[in-house]
Amino acid sequence: MARYLGLGVRGSIIFLLAAIACCIYAEAKKTTGRELMEDITDIKDFKKLLRTKKNVLVLFTKTARDGSELLRICADVALEMKGQATLGYIDCGGDGKKLCKKLKAVPDPTVLKHYKDGEFHKDYDRKVALQSMVNFLRDPTGDIPWEEDEQGVDVYHVPDAEGLGKLLQREKNPVMVMFYAPWCGFCKRMKPDYSAAATELKGQFVLAAMDVNKP
Repeated sequence: MARYLGLGVRGSIIFLLAAIACCIYAEAKKTTGRELMEDITDIKDFKKLLRTKKNVLVLFTKTARDGSELLRICADVALEMKGQATLGYIDCGGDGKKLCKKLKAVPDPTVLKHYKDGEFHKDYDRKVALQSMVNFLRDPTGDIPWEEDEQGVDVYHVPDAEGLGKLLQREKNPVMVMFYAPWCGFCKRMKPDYSAAATELKGQFVLAAMDVNKP
């Protein structure tokens, strides 16, 4: 009986280890950002994408090699914006050559085009970086975030309450903080003067800003 009991325990252990292995495998097979991107080669597929998705950013590349780095960034954006925006990819030097010609897309060597509610909206003209692209897709028709505006380069942009606490702890110079919201008209009018003051007083005072609309 002890022999059968031993087999039962051993069998349970084997089953448990197999279950753990399956969980690890399932974790490794989680969807990647690249898998979330739509590879488009046909005009019908392109029109269907615009018909079914309301917030689409498409990467056009002259060749696959030209867009390798930007494709990686777009994959990260696709993962970050899953369920909120769709990222597409068209290789104008490969299977998407005819489609690019039909859409009059001439990447040099790459171009990002945004489509909103089924229509072309604009060429993406902001910084090519994960957070900048995410910010854009969250509010495609909104103004460029202040932290990405060249005029605000000398303003210290506080990311959150924790960042504000760290700034106040380490900064020896006096600190002024402007709490603003992107939709605030008064804030928009004040930004140029605040940015200019930050540049003029650099090294003597710290002029910071914090977007209270951020989650």
